Amino acid sequence: MSDIISWDKAIGKKVKSSDDKDLGKVESITLDYIQTKEGMVSKTYYFIPKYHLSGYDGDKLWVSLTKDEVKAKFERESAPEPSEWETQEYTERRTTITRQHPDFATNIPAYKPSSDMVQLSWDKIIGKKVKSSDKKDLGTAESVATEYIEVKEGMVSKKHYYIPKYYIQGFDGDSLYTSLIKDEIKDRFERDSPPSPSESQTPEYQEQVRQVESAHPQFVHGVPFMAKEPSTEISVDYSGTTYNIPWDQIIHKHARTTDKVEIGYVERIGNEFIVVREGVSNVHIYYIPKTYIRDYDGSQLWIDAPSGLVRSKFERETEPPIEELRAMAIEAPRYRRVEPQMQRKEETDTVMVETDIDLEQSSTEKNTERA
Repeated sequence: MSDIISWDKAIGKKVKSSDDKDLGKVESITLDYIQTKEGMVSKTYYFIPKYHLSGYDGDKLWVSLTKDEVKAKFERESAPEPSEWETQEYTERRTTITRQHPDFATNIPAYKPSSDMVQLSWDKIIGKKVKSSDKKDLGTAESVATEYIEVKEGMVSKKHYYIPKYYIQGFDGDSLYTSLIKDEIKDRFERDSPPSPSESQTPEYQEQVRQVESAHPQFVHGVPFMAKEPSTEISVDYSGTTYNIPWDQIIHKHARTTDKVEIGYVERIGNEFIVVREGVSNVHIYYIPKTYIRDYDGSQLWIDAPSGLVRSKFERETEPPIEELRAMAIEAPRYRRVEPQMQRKEETDTVMVETDIDLEQSSTEKNTERA
């Protein structure tokens, strides 16, 4: 169970990266960083600035960076100078964390898995397609700076858009989406050279930053995952039922079964299924066909099956083939409800009268008539 602990209680605790890899155990803690040691023979030491810690889950400390990032930035033999990590990015993170957890300087907050779900780190977006909120192509990501991404459109007649990072809405596994329509992007951010830092200091943009950081605390490290076709309602039920569910809003929402058991949170949305992740260190991944979705109440997603069935039927290590998903989809309770109704409709075409007969009573009546 997640809990809040003071920094002095973290000595000896195991440490994990955001991609669930071991970083050793906490050896020492200073005002600015934690030192971890990995390995018994070939020892590796990491000096990790405190504000890169995400929280404590009752067993381990979690870092907001991947292991590769930790190794590249903080693996060393001796303590670093503060100037080595006092970057603008780290300053922004410290401000965000302090706003979310005012007592962070004395206590490590409880770890919430959804708070550190980053689908794509900023350095990995190069070459990804970029689309506007009205689903128009903007080109591909050409470079990434502290304040913006550069997008190039066209091969011959090239256009460059320098889009402030906090106007990037998310990544759907294929494309990056902005929160602005293409006409706005063209009017405001099409140019031949990068913008000046002062252009990102407008009250409007600062409010955008505040809203995004509130919804996605780890935005400074990467682009959050989003559903394909954001803000659309998709008809996915083979029986003709339409789900009026805003798919882009259910990422990271908790999922609950018919026996009211919480089975994790929504990690990803496919065309015909959702992926639910349960657990932190002992992780279970469920690929649940959308036909099993019963309802979304704005805070959690309800699955039309008991927890035992979900765990036995849908847990997989990798994404199952589409044929297998569709075979499971048609076993959803909604189909069992539809078929009897169709059968009853067919039966109404023929009038049938069935009477239960008590054979003993019938025999008595006949004997009485003969008498």
